[in-house]
Amino acid sequence: MVKLKAPPYRVWIAVMVFMSTFTNYMLRANMSVSIISMVDKAKKNQTAVCAAPPDNSTKPPPKPKSGSKKFKWSEIDEGWILAAYFYGYFFTVLPGGIISNYIGPWHTIVWSSLGSAVLTGLTPICATSGGVGGVCANRFFIGFLGGPVYPAVNDLIAKWAPPKEKGKFLAAMMGNTLGTVVTWNLVAAASSALGWEWGFHVLAIFMLVYCAVFGVIVRDRPDIHPWVSEDEKKYIAESQEGRLTTKKGFPPYHKMMCFNFPFWALVIAQLGNLWGLNLVLTYAPKFMAGTLGFNIKASAGLAALPYIARLIGSNIFGIIGDYMRKKEIMSVTKIRKFFIIFSHFIPGALLIVMRAFGCIKEGVIAMIVLNQGFNGACVVSHLVNPQDLSPNFAGAVYGIMNFFGMTTGIFVPMITGFLKTNYKGFTGPTIIFMIGGIVFIGTGVVFVLFGSGEVQPWNKKEGEEEEQAPAAAK
Repeated sequence: MVKLKAPPYRVWIAVMVFMSTFTNYMLRANMSVSIISMVDKAKKNQTAVCAAPPDNSTKPPPKPKSGSKKFKWSEIDEGWILAAYFYGYFFTVLPGGIISNYIGPWHTIVWSSLGSAVLTGLTPICATSGGVGGVCANRFFIGFLGGPVYPAVNDLIAKWAPPKEKGKFLAAMMGNTLGTVVTWNLVAAASSALGWEWGFHVLAIFMLVYCAVFGVIVRDRPDIHPWVSEDEKKYIAESQEGRLTTKKGFPPYHKMMCFNFPFWALVIAQLGNLWGLNLVLTYAPKFMAGTLGFNIKASAGLAALPYIARLIGSNIFGIIGDYMRKKEIMSVTKIRKFFIIFSHFIPGALLIVMRAFGCIKEGVIAMIVLNQGFNGACVVSHLVNPQDLSPNFAGAVYGIMNFFGMTTGIFVPMITGFLKTNYKGFTGPTIIFMIGGIVFIGTGVVFVLFGSGEVQPWNKKEGEEEEQAPAAAK
């Protein structure tokens, strides 16, 4: 009998990285679908630009769920609600790297996620009692608690991933794509069957289970985990030698941000990436329903397709990127810039040409799906770049780039709401997607010109040379 060899324990860490981004995006994406069920449809008796196929079913329409209060919110109100999460996120994503550096990724992720779960369960009460203001406040604090999670996840990867496996670990961060897919369909189904309140309650329960599992499986570093073999601990430590220390230190923000072109190229690349991602995240469900004429269930299912493509693309590109690095086909810098073609240039071009399909729904959906599928290459273009520039401060670097990038989460819903209100028919969506395409391509050009895959001088912590000198002498 052949004895199967157990996978290295870091595989389970990668799984929990996946689940951390999965759950973080569940709470980020749920409102874009929930709000469709929460708003009074009679108030918004609008006709889709592209007529939906006639419903020849003899089945009577479902009765509205008793107790599910409907709200008379305007497009502007909805824009504020969708943006509120990102206002809160904006406040904590920058210090998230510092928090993780001092209290560790485990505490940062567990307590942030636990608080977010409780607040998500309370969202229906906030809506019925506080209206727009109550929901905005609730979403603000969910975003506030969610901000440190991604910097902490990057810290976790920096401590657990051997350098030549970074692409696979970064692909695990694409749990956000599956989180969006599951959330849109789960929330749509729960809202239709039980009332929109259950779209929040189900997610809160799921989050509580995730927190318990994460707390048991994960530790901050492999050397302190009782379930990791000595051979694996040694392998990870030797592969990271000279790049990473356990010494705590305050991130050198002044060195990062003062005339460091690779750092700013990374920030700008992430801004373009998140502009496109938030455009699809907050606008796609309403575009599918309001412009292309799908009902909420069809809109949720079809709007999930881009994220399935992004998940598949990220894994394919991650494997290719790791192979190219292992075989030293290109330098790290050239690999990062090469994949910008797929993560930024092609997605931008697809958004720009999408208008040519008009009401050909299959063509429009194909463009959006391909856009996100190619954008999956971001795991080996710029998302892994904080690990390249500064393994010691990867969480802090990620926090800064998301601090700037998440401004798109504030502006994209407001811009789309304004354009939808002031430009009727296909004009609004055309302008919205054209802007997204230009941002994608422009930010990609900046990264190609100024980006780098080399460790920066400010990666070293104070006293690090003294600590590593004995190791180097061995």
